[in-house]
Amino acid sequence: MLLPLRSLKSRLALWVFLPTLLISTIDLFVTYKSTDNIATLVQEQLLKGSAKIISEQLNTIDGGYEISIPPAAFELFASKYQDRVFYSVRSKKGHLISGDEELSTYSSDLQIEQEKYFLTHIRGELVRVIAYAHALPSTSSNDYAVTQIAQTLRSHDAFKKELFLLTMREHFILLSLVLFGLVIAFRWTLSPLILFGEKLLQRQPGSLEKLDEDNAPDELKPVIFAMNDYVARLDKTLTSYEQFVANTAHQLRTSFAIVTSQINFGNRNNDLDQSQKDIFSAIQKTIVNGTKVINQLLVLASIEQNRHNKNTQIVTQFSEVVQSVIEELAPLAQQKNIDLGIDTLDENCMVNASKHLLRELVSNLVENAIQHLHTESMVTVSLKNLGHSILFKVSDNGPGIPVEQRSKVFERFYRLNEDKPNSSGLGLSIVKEICDMLNATIQLTSPDNETGLIVSINFNIL
Repeated sequence: MLLPLRSLKSRLALWVFLPTLLISTIDLFVTYKSTDNIATLVQEQLLKGSAKIISEQLNTIDGGYEISIPPAAFELFASKYQDRVFYSVRSKKGHLISGDEELSTYSSDLQIEQEKYFLTHIRGELVRVIAYAHALPSTSSNDYAVTQIAQTLRSHDAFKKELFLLTMREHFILLSLVLFGLVIAFRWTLSPLILFGEKLLQRQPGSLEKLDEDNAPDELKPVIFAMNDYVARLDKTLTSYEQFVANTAHQLRTSFAIVTSQINFGNRNNDLDQSQKDIFSAIQKTIVNGTKVINQLLVLASIEQNRHNKNTQIVTQFSEVVQSVIEELAPLAQQKNIDLGIDTLDENCMVNASKHLLRELVSNLVENAIQHLHTESMVTVSLKNLGHSILFKVSDNGPGIPVEQRSKVFERFYRLNEDKPNSSGLGLSIVKEICDMLNATIQLTSPDNETGLIVSINFNIL
């Protein structure tokens, strides 16, 4: 059982090349038969011409016969293949007038000026023979003579072979041109499909943008229409899911806020002993961490919802956002005795993004560095305009991230240190989502002294 062809190119080649090959094969077979007929016809014409030349030389004199065979009668058969030629001239009654006895008397009836062709063997070799009846010009009666010319088939077979090889060469050239044309046609015809695949590969992960079908070939439009319909349904499903997550997180945040207010109210009770205060403090700390995770989930949901609806007209001065975040996180750094500072702050840095997204990006990077550092460490922020791009860097002298785990830290809920209760594993994933949304590149490297971590983000210049 033949396996189904999964390649469009193979199918096109099968249904175009195979019929061409089949037609060419049939044509070669017919041509082979035709070449034999053509070679036979040529040989018969030579035999007939020679027979007429010889017959024209026969005369009757005093009841006898006189004949002189001219050289031109046999020069017709001259070739490099050196055929053997035999001849005989016999009277109506079969008496040999001139020629070879090996050519026996033609036994069938012949009319005057009539010729017959047949194959026979002479001296063990196949020959083609013409029997030609011609009237004797010097007699008034219905007397005639029969001239027979026989030629071997060497020239005949060689001519047939050369003619067939010539036809084969023409067919080979034709098939080569068909193959060459198929290759060009496949490349030209399937180029929109290949280009379509390349465009799909260039799309950002999670992209739900509809495909443009205006300039697409008619054969691709059903595929594009089906994909756009699927994208629309998927977008609707994901939107409802993201809305559900956002609503759930909002409700949880509201509930946590209520619980926090109740704990604060309970802490005002002067009758609480120390163990009860410790319990209230632990509960409040857990609620704060849970609220932080909920807020991060809300940020992720917001990024997903606005990934394909971002306003490209929004331009933000990045230096102001960096300055604001540093001032906001300075108390947290001071609380842990961490030196938080700015190395370079280029005010000529305009980024095509909303202020909210840039704030989330800077805040998550700086806060993540502070949370994972020990006391008396250092976090340095720099912002530079490189002309072709804007480089934002956050570097620290902490434990860093092993090279083999740097690709994993961008996954949601992935934590390097499971013992840290304050880490949710969402900070760097939020940063990566924002970078992907803004077409920015993020890179994790180590300082020259191999101690600490440098997070570098490149934004395309406006």
